[in-house]
Parts: sequence; C-alpha cells; structure tokens
Amino acid sequence: MSYKLRNSIALGILLFLILSVGTYIRAFHLPKKIKALEAEVAKIDEELQNTPNLVNQFNDLSAVLNDTQKRWDGRNKDIPPADVSSQSYAYFSHLIDLSGEVKLNMVYTGTTMLANYGYNTYGLRGEAPFDNLYRFIWYLENDRRLYKIHSITMKGVEVAPDAEHELGQVLVTFDMTVHAYFSSVSELSSSLGERSLTPNALTVDPFTPVIASGIPPNIHDLVEVQRSELKAVIPGKAFVLDQNNTIRTINEGDEVYLGYVTRVDPEGGRVECTLNKGGIIEKVEMVIRYGPQAKVNGQTKR
Repeated sequence: MSYKLRNSIALGILLFLILSVGTYIRAFHLPKKIKALEAEVAKIDEELQNTPNLVNQFNDLSAVLNDTQKRWDGRNKDIPPADVSSQSYAYFSHLIDLSGEVKLNMVYTGTTMLANYGYNTYGLRGEAPFDNLYRFIWYLENDRRLYKIHSITMKGVEVAPDAEHELGQVLVTFDMTVHAYFSSVSELSSSLGERSLTPNALTVDPFTPVIASGIPPNIHDLVEVQRSELKAVIPGKAFVLDQNNTIRTINEGDEVYLGYVTRVDPEGGRVECTLNKGGIIEKVEMVIRYGPQAKVNGQTKR
C-alpha cells in the first residue's frame, strides 16, 4: 500500500470520527443541555416575576421584627429564674406598704412547669378597705415582677362598730389565685423599660351598701365568721383564725357574732354557721384551704 493511500485512509477515518462526534453532540447532547437551560431560565423568570411578593413579604417581616424589637427593648416586667415562696410573700408585703393596710394570708398550692418557663400558684385570702384592695391588685398586676391573677372572688362585709369606727365600716373580703412566673431565659430576669406606677383614683366604692343594716357592736369579742379562716376540724370542734389573727376554738352550737355554729363537718373540712344580719338570715360556710400534699382522712388534697 502506498504512502498516499494510507494517509487518505487515515484522514477518512478521522473525518468519520469528527462527523460522528459532531452529529452526536448536535443531535443528542446539545438539545438536552438546551432544554435544561430553558428550564433554568423559566425558573429564574418566574422568580423575577414573583419579586414584588418577595419584597412585600420582606417588608412585612421587617415590620414584625421592628415591632418585636421595640416590645423587647421596652419590656417592664422582670421574670426571675426561680420563684421562692418566702420571696413572693416579701413582695406581697412590699405591695401592701404601697397600697395601705391589707390583711393577707398566703398559701402555696403548687408549681406548673412548661417549655422554658413555669409558675407557682398561691392562694391569697384576706380583707381590706376597698381603696386599699384596689391599689394592691393594681400594683400586683403592674409592678416589676410578673404576677397574674388567675381568679378572684370578693364580697363586701359590714364590720361591727368599734372605738375607732362608731358606725362600723365595710371591708372587702377576697379570695384570689395568683400565678408567680419564672423562666430559664436569663435575659428576662431584668427589664429595660420603665413605667409610671400611679393607680387611677376611684371615687366610688361598689361595695358600700345602699342601706346599712346597722349591726350591733361585737361587745363579747365573738368570732366574726366572714372575717375568719378555718384551720382545722375534729369531730364536734373546729379551730379558726379569727378577725384579730387569734386561734379560737368553736363547737357545734356555739355562738358566733350575729349567729351560731350549725354544723361541724370534719370529713369535709368545713364549718357551717347561720347568721342573722338585721333580719336577713344567711348561711355562711368556712372551708379549710389545703396546700400541696396535704392529707385529710387518708386522701391527698392538692
């Protein structure tokens, strides 16, 4: 075979390979690549068309972020890492100093734990003039520590006249459940915001009766049932903390202020009295308040 023929054959083979590769690229590879690029272009074009919505979403999120940041910077509540009963009692005493005289008895009833926070539950019971009680509740809800009143019941009670109040006075007895919050988020233990702590003045006492019953003075220093708290009950006998913060013993049938003891129920932990308030007969019941893990007749009270 001559040299010229061999070169021709080699060039022919090379030309065939080039044409084959070119045909494959043009017929198969490039269409696939073009299709993928067209899909990418369509996706980019769709995102570009959606830009106004993205801008609106960004603006909305920015506004929420700014509002949240302002609220965070302006927070005025302190949430400690833990709540101790003695500290809460001292805090309540501080609020009494601000609001005026309030007779208060506190009972710890349990702890509730949630994700990164929780609260202790306290039962507060006592009595006070309406103005003082109003200020106490206002400070409790608005002062630095985060306490929330979960429930409250109040009742106006006409108190017997004494040397200080010749015509007697109306006190408000209350029984409230308060949640004292704490959190493991350390940043919540101190707040940056400040607020003016001045309760609005009230000109009307809603518990003042339209017509006073004119009850007689408690000259024999009897137990005033509606201002006392039941502490213990045994068959036929009960122990109460009276209106003067003195432990007294009352029996079934004993005289109390404006009435008498009609029933002592040790199983239910309660005492029933019948009172005569200026011709109005009223039955009043005292019930023992139980803290956590307190046991009565073998049953656990929570």
